[in-house]
Amino acid sequence: MTDHSEAAQIAPEAIARWTGLAGDAPLRIALTRTDLDNLLLGLRTLAIGQSELAAALVAHLNQDPGACHEAVMHAGELSRAAFGRINAFAGAIMAGAVPER
Repeated sequence: MTDHSEAAQIAPEAIARWTGLAGDAPLRIALTRTDLDNLLLGLRTLAIGQSELAAALVAHLNQDPGACHEAVMHAGELSRAAFGRINAFAGAIMAGAVPER
């Protein structure tokens, strides 16, 4: 499993495979539970990060720069973690998709 504090990089080979598939071709994709965890937890983390941005706005309106800064920084961390998970999910799809026969 990858460290989700850093964005997972999609392998160039996976991107090349993916772009080589016909756009209208039906695909067969086998996903692991970890792949689905990456998608679901990535989306969940994005939603939590969005609520942190709302908290930052409230703190800003309440003239609390410390709380505002803390919420913005936490939102950034959550965004990076979510991006890593979603990128890992996209990489799994790109690497594993095969045309349906």
